[in-house]
Amino acid sequence: MSVMLAEAPREVGIGIRPALVRDLPRIMEIERLAFGGQWDYYQFKASLEDVFLLAVDAVTADTVGFLVACCCEIARRGIILRVAVHPDFQGRGIATELIEKSFEELQKKNLDEIELDVDVLKRGAIGLYEKVGFQVMEVFSTSEENDDTFCIMRKKLK
Repeated sequence: MSVMLAEAPREVGIGIRPALVRDLPRIMEIERLAFGGQWDYYQFKASLEDVFLLAVDAVTADTVGFLVACCCEIARRGIILRVAVHPDFQGRGIATELIEKSFEELQKKNLDEIELDVDVLKRGAIGLYEKVGFQVMEVFSTSEENDDTFCIMRKKLK
């Protein structure tokens, strides 16, 4: 009698690919879970023209995170507008993978640096951005009435 041995599953991980229109419902679900749904369908659809990356579970093909960045060619600067990872997948380095892949995509557009802004209260996000090479360049507040204080962070690409 022959015995068939099954190979143990390998850690496959996360793949990164450009976003497509068909991905928008899942992206909006992750947006809602991460930010409370600040962006709408049309904002995401318009962003498909820029750098819009998805993190996809290689086993299930489910979208588990995304990054949206735009390019300001005159200033030779990319601007990361959104980074979100589904709560069930946070803490696995997915945001780091998305950000690092965005560096590659923005360098292809011959940009010199990348910028983003982040709420000063989001210490974890600031730490992540510092880990991948961003530095706080400026701290600003949107109004004196509200406690909306943000850090502008930048990273040189070259």
